[in-house]
Amino acid sequence: MATETIRDCHQRVIGLIRTHVDGKQTAYDERFHMLGIYDPKMDLTRDRHFRVFGGGNQLSALIRRIRA
Repeated sequence: MATETIRDCHQRVIGLIRTHVDGKQTAYDERFHMLGIYDPKMDLTRDRHFRVFGGGNQLSALIRRIRA
């Protein structure tokens, strides 16, 4: 499982994106609360309540939106 760290302009960690072996990705905030999931087979990003957030991989936008 690969992990990508998302940082703000001051280099503070604001979130993480973990890639699972099946290709799905999960976004977490800086406190490791799940924010959303990207499913590459459906090409959709869903929020923590599994509502569609948008088409394509928008996990970094989801992290930044929650942070703002």
